[in-house]
Amino acid sequence: MALIAATNFGLGLLVLFVLSDCTCGARGGGEFLGAAREKTDALSPAFEFPITPKPNPGQPWCEIRGKVNGNRFLYYACGNKKVEVFGPLGRNVNDIVFWERQTETLKDLAEELKKKLLDWKAADLIPSDSLSLQGRLVCVRGDNGRTSGSWEFDINEQISYFFNSESGNWTLRPRGRQIKASWESDRDLTNSLMKISVGDCNKWLERILMHWDELWETTAPPGSQQVTAQSGATALRPITWILPVILSRLIIIGIQVESFRVTDQTLRIQRRHQLPAITKP
Repeated sequence: MALIAATNFGLGLLVLFVLSDCTCGARGGGEFLGAAREKTDALSPAFEFPITPKPNPGQPWCEIRGKVNGNRFLYYACGNKKVEVFGPLGRNVNDIVFWERQTETLKDLAEELKKKLLDWKAADLIPSDSLSLQGRLVCVRGDNGRTSGSWEFDINEQISYFFNSESGNWTLRPRGRQIKASWESDRDLTNSLMKISVGDCNKWLERILMHWDELWETTAPPGSQQVTAQSGATALRPITWILPVILSRLIIIGIQVESFRVTDQTLRIQRRHQLPAITKP
């Protein structure tokens, strides 16, 4: 009975120690995943596309600017043949070809928006002589893994329109009800925005995450890389530490069990031959 109790006690200590060590490792892993989520948020791409249907001589009627965490990685001037890709996303031919093809999607959208601006001007919905639209798209991935896009459109830098790609609803600030009605009635445009938000945004995010480490080095705030590295090391702790710990605890328990076994045999011999009792260490 003493032998069994001692063995169970030792194994219980081992289980408690391993569980506590796993808990510490899990906390580190949680910190690591939290840092990973922050990286994903930081690497969410944003696209700006100013449109001026009647530009000044020598100026493009539209531009497409791609940014990651405020740093520009893509530029295209409508009418040019070349798409410029900067930084880690433009270091190999495959990436450049990919972004050249993806820019076509935003070029087509710019064409649609240009037509709408001219229609609104012709209908006197825009009283100003100047005519411009500033569009902005931010691609994000939620905690559920779904990708969506957040849209904002400013007309003549005065009237702002927001499109929610998840609900399909338009909101405006602070005025412009007639133009809002025009947005809502244009199902082709709404479908284009939703398609880009769900399909294209997902492709763009996946492509950017292929260059995760390179982009994080150029966009991370000072000190965050060191914190992430420490969290990663903590997350790996269970793999590199638990096996040696288990082995050492098993050796200790084995020694204890053997000690109890020898003592038990000695006590039996004493009882059999009625020898003086030996004090148990």
